[in-house]
Amino acid sequence: MKGEGIEIQEFLQKTAREQAWRIGENRVSDDAWSCVRYLDSDELEKYAETKVPLEPMQFTSGKAAISVLTTEIGQDYVRVQITVHFQGEGKSTDKVLGQPESIWNLKSKGVLEQEMLTALQTRYKPLG
Repeated sequence: MKGEGIEIQEFLQKTAREQAWRIGENRVSDDAWSCVRYLDSDELEKYAETKVPLEPMQFTSGKAAISVLTTEIGQDYVRVQITVHFQGEGKSTDKVLGQPESIWNLKSKGVLEQEMLTALQTRYKPLG
């Protein structure tokens, strides 16, 4: 993206505020921003693979650990890397063998990352 790393991070933080993300554990440096976004069950299903292969689960909430790294690559361009890891909290719907409420690591569908990149592309010019 054409721009400065800190400027890109500030834009994403502003976007999170405007979209009223419930966030915590916010950390910022010159070349990185990380936070945890708290998700309700609908948001979790939108962003993460909630079909757990071991047992049927009913997720009640979740969170996304978001990491944004910016690296200057020259000629006023910055490489932006967005990584998201999901956890879902819920309980088994299996009445016989169901486990008590538990936390599961879930795979990303790529939707949250794409939403963040799309927001960036409305303001910054991509390289290429």
